[in-house]
Amino acid sequence: MTPYSENIIFLDTEFTDLDVRVGELMSVGMVKYTGEEFYVELEYQSKPHAWVKKHVLPALKGDPVSKEEGRRLISKFVGKGEPYLVAYVNQFDAVYWYQLFGSAKEHPAYWIPIDFASMLFAHGYSPNSLGKHKFYKELGIDKKNYHEHNALDDARLLAEVYKKFFQLSS
Repeated sequence: MTPYSENIIFLDTEFTDLDVRVGELMSVGMVKYTGEEFYVELEYQSKPHAWVKKHVLPALKGDPVSKEEGRRLISKFVGKGEPYLVAYVNQFDAVYWYQLFGSAKEHPAYWIPIDFASMLFAHGYSPNSLGKHKFYKELGIDKKNYHEHNALDDARLLAEVYKKFFQLSS
């Protein structure tokens, strides 16, 4: 099976809480299909959830920028072609992305985010396959090369998984 488009940016975000009513975006990692990468950390005010403190804060690099500067940098990286954003489980990434840009239509990517977990489901895999060592082994990916809960590393991993998954599915 061939993907619909290669105009893709693999996206991962980290945020202070799963509850989007109280959480804030902390970092954005993006990898274009061509391999170009982008990472930014954003200033935030809300208190991180205990799980975030333990698992995400240690993966942050530091030097956050304002949300305004983050929007500018992201828009510059994304460019004009309205690429499709592909995220592993996009419901949180998309909501925080839309909050950053103020709208589901006022941002530089195609307005409908693509959910990789749904692709897995459609191909007969568990949507939680990225949480299983067996899946990475099947694809020939060494997950140890990636630092979990760092938005850029998670986006890099998703890009590698996506490409190998579609090679496997062909």
